[in-house]
Amino acid sequence: MSRGNDRQHIYLNDADRNLFLETISEMSERFKVDIFAYVLMSNHYHLLVRTNRANLKKAMQWFGTTYTRRFNNQNLKKGHLFQERYKSILVQNDAYVTQLSCYIHRNPLRAGIVSRLIDYKWSSYPIYAYAEKCPDWLSTQVILSYFKGSNKHKQYRKKVQRYAKEEKQLLNCVH
Repeated sequence: MSRGNDRQHIYLNDADRNLFLETISEMSERFKVDIFAYVLMSNHYHLLVRTNRANLKKAMQWFGTTYTRRFNNQNLKKGHLFQERYKSILVQNDAYVTQLSCYIHRNPLRAGIVSRLIDYKWSSYPIYAYAEKCPDWLSTQVILSYFKGSNKHKQYRKKVQRYAKEEKQLLNCVH
């Protein structure tokens, strides 16, 4: 995750959000990084990623620099966009990956932006919960493989709903 410099917005409009996602796609391809989940908030973002090489620092540095340059060019701005270095948490099992995806996807609810997650389009939640079209760069297999049976998307929705009760416990582990 990373925040905007001085908590300022890191997207000014949908074109910036699309630019952000395009840059994520490029990072995924260029650095062989698997992207499992994302949410774009006004002044920060969360990504759930796996590196297939020991290159997270290099990938994130490229991403931050490239998106900042593109954002500044698109919006006639100058200077830093992100505050400090990105923050990362090492995840070592698939069950925790699923919990983190729930945490990431619930951000718009916690922020009071929406009352239903399906109403927030700048997140991978609709892809997981309602089988909406998945971009090539988003890898959903690991998280959806946690669920058994035929309707994994419905099971994911229920997991996210139940997760609200588990959220406090996870936050204590993260901080």
